[in-house]
Amino acid sequence: MQSELETPQDFTVRKFYSYPGPNFYLNRAALVFNLYLDPNGRSVNFYEPEILDVFPQLEEKLPPRLIDLFAETLIQVLKMDIDLYLNEYSISRDGEEYVVAVEYFDEIVAEDAVHLVADWFSAMTEDLNFDFQDRFKELQDDFDRTLYGGPTIYSLIEAGLKQEIPVLYLPEENQFQWGYGKKQRRGRSTIFHTDGIKDTEFTSFKDSVKDFLTSCGFPTPNGATVFDEEEAVEEAEEIGYPVVIKPVAGHKGSGVTTNIQTEEDIRQAVRNILEDDEDREAAQGGIIVETYITGMDHRLLVVNGKFAAALERIPAYVEGNGKDTISELIDEENQKEIRQGHTRSPLARIKIDDDLQNFLELQDLSLSAIPDKDERIYLRRVANISAGGVSINVTDNIHPKNAKMAEDIAKFFNISVLGIDVLAEDISLPWNESSFGIIEINAGPGIFMHLAPAIGGSINVPSLIIQSHFPEPKTARVPIIVGNQLTLNFCQRLHDRLRAMKPNIEFGCLVEEGIFFNGSYFHRHKHHDRNVQILLRNPKLDFAVFNHTKDNIFDYGTMHHGADIVILEDPHQAEETLERDLLPGGYFIDVRENEIIVFHNDDEEGSFMIHHPEDKESVLMSMLEPLLKGLIAQYD
Repeated sequence: MQSELETPQDFTVRKFYSYPGPNFYLNRAALVFNLYLDPNGRSVNFYEPEILDVFPQLEEKLPPRLIDLFAETLIQVLKMDIDLYLNEYSISRDGEEYVVAVEYFDEIVAEDAVHLVADWFSAMTEDLNFDFQDRFKELQDDFDRTLYGGPTIYSLIEAGLKQEIPVLYLPEENQFQWGYGKKQRRGRSTIFHTDGIKDTEFTSFKDSVKDFLTSCGFPTPNGATVFDEEEAVEEAEEIGYPVVIKPVAGHKGSGVTTNIQTEEDIRQAVRNILEDDEDREAAQGGIIVETYITGMDHRLLVVNGKFAAALERIPAYVEGNGKDTISELIDEENQKEIRQGHTRSPLARIKIDDDLQNFLELQDLSLSAIPDKDERIYLRRVANISAGGVSINVTDNIHPKNAKMAEDIAKFFNISVLGIDVLAEDISLPWNESSFGIIEINAGPGIFMHLAPAIGGSINVPSLIIQSHFPEPKTARVPIIVGNQLTLNFCQRLHDRLRAMKPNIEFGCLVEEGIFFNGSYFHRHKHHDRNVQILLRNPKLDFAVFNHTKDNIFDYGTMHHGADIVILEDPHQAEETLERDLLPGGYFIDVRENEIIVFHNDDEEGSFMIHHPEDKESVLMSMLEPLLKGLIAQYD
């Protein structure tokens, strides 16, 4: 973090402040900071060549002012070279300094990005060497370690934002909330709070799931659960070689050994599980020994009971060129853009570990071996993408009977996103007419591999998941009224009106005294934005009212996205942002000294007005009556 300077210099940045939601500067989360530029400094043309060399995409929208070039460059840096969904900024003045507000995901990474761009521009000004790419790579690595660095959670957040579904981060729960009140969904991956917890737990016990699927007539390999080497050998001899060994509660292919042909290899596979801390823990409930099914590994994905996508997964491999060793080929493969390991990489890097080297030994190979030209060398038994496997989109190839089988399995689980792993020689043939077997099912499966497969077209699974919960934006929201002089008395009277229309309504309001639910005091957090969050976190909430003063807005922002009705009386400039964020189809009520005017969204003239009201609050209630009925009908 740079220190503030007594004498302003070119590209000095200071006064950082972050807002987790809409605020005075932007109608979304924003990092705000002051930036000093010498009015007599270099022109924008001086910086353009070096900026365009790194970000050529800016050539189509080169701004005329240096401050705009700085902001546009900052946006590109914040996109992390993986096109993160960040686009908006605003620029205003604070005396001799500019005030820049830019949307962001992670506050620390965003602030570091500002310093990176400022340092870069300063170095250009002084004609100094500056290793932008090294600093940028450090920043990208820092982003990957944030909450937003996980490809599954980020893709769901982005899908929500693109579909205008509000997203909140809940720090105490370390998870995200899509939507408000009773419409919300909370989660950290593809598991949401509405999924059945017992069903989710059940899927982690592979042996029990296998028995259940078998009892339902679904195709599963023969086998049993064992607890030591001797039992494993006995079971393998009973069902016949080749077999597969895996821990009962394993995940991502950890501890899995396939196509085992001998007693010696059975014993070694069991020892490998018991000697690895993570695999040993996953095997506390036992180790599965089952028939090895020939065929390629596939992931079938079901979203809200409907088949959504299918991938074929090939174990990590390299192809020989007749001169390089396997180790050198792995290094070359890991340098490919497709394996860069960031949030949007379709493939993970290939890690050289004991499992990889042991599998090479089974093929009478080592890392120093030199494969023939075009010879394909498989590096692992398992095809998991996290282990370097290659993903191929085969959604259009799957036989309808196999897609229906996936949907039939999903019927038995209260899980919104279900991954079903199968081995199939030909996924285009019906499951009962070819070599086919269900290996396991997964609650909370990774989904980015469907969005960005290594081979084949993209299936926008994140969008399908968000749409399954929220078919349109209003299905993620509850009615919201905001104002700058709303009182507890107003809220109590409004609650009475709403109860007359909907007797069991869950009504929440935030006023100067704090949060109230159904007329009863609940809590008053010292931070205004946390009060907003607490109110919207209520999973029973039907209707919300917020009073935002200029101090609230300057200090915390509004936190929530938009409102259906905005009521302003003698507003400060900061409070006028509430009208800015009025939702489509909403109403703005202008309360003046001698009249009250109601504007429908985008109306140039008031829809109706009342002059010289003696009791403004009573008049407001009368004017709100038809609007409230419309809101309840719209959101129910």
